[in-house]
Amino acid sequence: MDIKELKDITKNLSLLYVEDNSCLSKIKTELFEDIFKLTVLAEDGDIGLEKYKQAHYDLVITDINLPKLNGLKMVEEIFKIDSKQSVVVISAYSEVEYLSKIQELNIKHFLTKPAKSKDILNAIYESVKSLEVIIN
Repeated sequence: MDIKELKDITKNLSLLYVEDNSCLSKIKTELFEDIFKLTVLAEDGDIGLEKYKQAHYDLVITDINLPKLNGLKMVEEIFKIDSKQSVVVISAYSEVEYLSKIQELNIKHFLTKPAKSKDILNAIYESVKSLEVIIN
Protein backbone atom coordinates (compact mmCIF):
# COMPACT_ATOMS: atom_id res chain seq x y z
CA MET A 1 0.00 0.00 0.00
CA ASP A 2 1.27 3.43 -0.89
CA ILE A 3 -0.26 6.80 -0.01
CA LYS A 4 -1.44 7.41 -3.60
CA GLU A 5 -3.33 4.12 -3.62
CA LEU A 6 -4.84 4.92 -0.22
CA LYS A 7 -5.94 8.37 -1.38
CA ASP A 8 -7.55 6.83 -4.46
CA ILE A 9 -9.59 4.54 -2.24
CA THR A 10 -10.50 7.13 0.40
CA LYS A 11 -11.05 10.23 -1.73
CA ASN A 12 -14.85 9.78 -1.66
CA LEU A 13 -15.10 8.36 1.87
CA SER A 14 -16.02 9.93 5.19
CA LEU A 15 -14.39 9.47 8.58
CA LEU A 16 -15.63 9.98 12.11
CA TYR A 17 -12.60 10.48 14.35
CA VAL A 18 -13.23 10.36 18.12
CA GLU A 19 -10.34 11.58 20.27
CA ASP A 20 -10.30 13.72 23.42
CA ASN A 21 -6.59 14.65 23.35
CA SER A 22 -6.65 18.02 21.56
CA CYS A 23 -2.95 17.98 20.55
CA LEU A 24 -3.18 14.48 19.11
CA SER A 25 -6.52 15.11 17.42
CA LYS A 26 -5.17 18.24 15.71
CA ILE A 27 -2.20 16.36 14.24
CA LYS A 28 -4.20 13.30 13.17
CA THR A 29 -7.11 15.34 11.84
CA GLU A 30 -4.72 17.12 9.47
CA LEU A 31 -3.48 13.73 8.26
CA PHE A 32 -7.02 12.39 7.84
CA GLU A 33 -8.27 15.52 6.04
CA ASP A 34 -5.55 14.94 3.48
CA ILE A 35 -6.90 11.52 2.54
CA PHE A 36 -10.66 11.52 3.25
CA LYS A 37 -13.33 13.54 1.48
CA LEU A 38 -14.84 14.36 4.87
CA THR A 39 -13.30 14.11 8.34
CA VAL A 40 -15.51 14.84 11.35
CA LEU A 41 -13.98 15.15 14.82
CA ALA A 42 -15.75 14.36 18.09
CA GLU A 43 -14.17 15.06 21.48
CA ASP A 44 -15.97 12.36 23.46
CA GLY A 45 -18.01 9.20 23.03
CA ASP A 46 -21.40 10.88 23.49
CA ILE A 47 -20.66 13.47 20.81
CA GLY A 48 -19.24 10.75 18.56
CA LEU A 49 -22.38 8.66 18.88
CA GLU A 50 -24.63 11.68 18.24
CA LYS A 51 -22.64 12.61 15.13
CA TYR A 52 -22.85 9.01 13.96
CA LYS A 53 -26.62 9.00 14.37
CA GLN A 54 -26.83 12.15 12.22
CA ALA A 55 -24.77 10.85 9.28
CA HIS A 56 -23.28 7.66 7.86
CA TYR A 57 -19.48 7.37 7.98
CA ASP A 58 -17.43 4.92 5.98
CA LEU A 59 -14.91 4.55 8.79
CA VAL A 60 -14.83 5.29 12.53
CA ILE A 61 -11.51 5.74 14.31
CA THR A 62 -11.75 6.03 18.08
CA ASP A 63 -9.79 6.10 21.27
CA ILE A 64 -11.02 3.90 24.13
CA ASN A 65 -10.54 6.16 27.14
CA LEU A 66 -12.95 9.02 26.37
CA PRO A 67 -15.02 11.30 28.60
CA LYS A 68 -18.70 10.54 29.15
CA LEU A 69 -18.93 7.38 27.01
CA ASN A 70 -15.83 5.27 26.39
CA GLY A 71 -14.90 4.35 22.84
CA LEU A 72 -15.82 0.68 23.11
CA LYS A 73 -19.28 1.46 24.50
CA MET A 74 -19.71 3.97 21.66
CA VAL A 75 -18.68 1.33 19.09
CA GLU A 76 -21.11 -1.13 20.67
CA GLU A 77 -23.93 1.40 20.16
CA ILE A 78 -22.76 2.13 16.61
CA PHE A 79 -22.83 -1.60 15.83
CA LYS A 80 -26.48 -1.67 16.94
CA ILE A 81 -27.14 0.86 14.18
CA ASP A 82 -24.82 -0.72 11.58
CA SER A 83 -23.26 -4.05 12.46
CA LYS A 84 -20.94 -3.86 9.44
CA GLN A 85 -19.42 -0.47 10.31
CA SER A 86 -15.64 -0.38 9.78
CA VAL A 87 -13.82 0.63 12.96
CA VAL A 88 -10.22 1.22 14.01
CA VAL A 89 -9.46 1.51 17.73
CA ILE A 90 -6.32 3.33 18.89
CA SER A 91 -5.58 3.38 22.60
CA ALA A 92 -2.85 3.69 25.18
CA TYR A 93 -4.59 0.93 27.09
CA SER A 94 -4.02 -2.73 26.30
CA GLU A 95 -5.55 -4.21 29.44
CA VAL A 96 -7.19 -7.62 29.21
CA GLU A 97 -10.61 -6.12 29.91
CA TYR A 98 -10.35 -3.89 26.83
CA LEU A 99 -8.77 -6.54 24.63
CA SER A 100 -11.51 -9.05 25.42
CA LYS A 101 -14.18 -6.43 24.62
CA ILE A 102 -12.43 -5.64 21.33
CA GLN A 103 -12.49 -9.36 20.50
CA GLU A 104 -16.12 -9.67 21.57
CA LEU A 105 -17.09 -6.78 19.28
CA ASN A 106 -15.05 -8.36 16.44
CA ILE A 107 -12.99 -5.20 15.92
CA LYS A 108 -10.23 -6.22 13.54
CA HIS A 109 -7.95 -3.20 13.84
CA PHE A 110 -6.53 -2.22 17.22
CA LEU A 111 -3.41 -0.08 17.58
CA THR A 112 -1.66 1.00 20.76
CA LYS A 113 -0.54 4.58 21.32
CA PRO A 114 1.66 6.11 20.33
CA ALA A 115 0.63 4.70 16.96
CA LYS A 116 2.86 5.62 14.05
CA SER A 117 1.18 7.32 11.10
CA LYS A 118 2.30 4.45 8.86
CA ASP A 119 0.51 1.91 11.10
CA ILE A 120 -2.63 4.06 11.19
CA LEU A 121 -2.61 4.42 7.41
CA ASN A 122 -2.19 0.65 7.02
CA ALA A 123 -5.12 0.02 9.37
CA ILE A 124 -7.22 2.52 7.40
CA TYR A 125 -6.27 0.81 4.15
CA GLU A 126 -7.15 -2.64 5.50
CA SER A 127 -10.44 -1.30 6.87
CA VAL A 128 -11.65 0.44 3.73
CA LYS A 129 -10.21 -1.62 0.87
CA SER A 130 -13.08 -4.08 1.11
CA LEU A 131 -15.81 -1.44 1.18
CA GLU A 132 -18.04 -1.69 -1.86
CA VAL A 133 -17.71 1.93 -2.92
CA ILE A 134 -17.70 3.32 -6.41
CA ILE A 135 -14.43 5.14 -6.77
CA ASN A 136 -14.57 8.00 -9.26
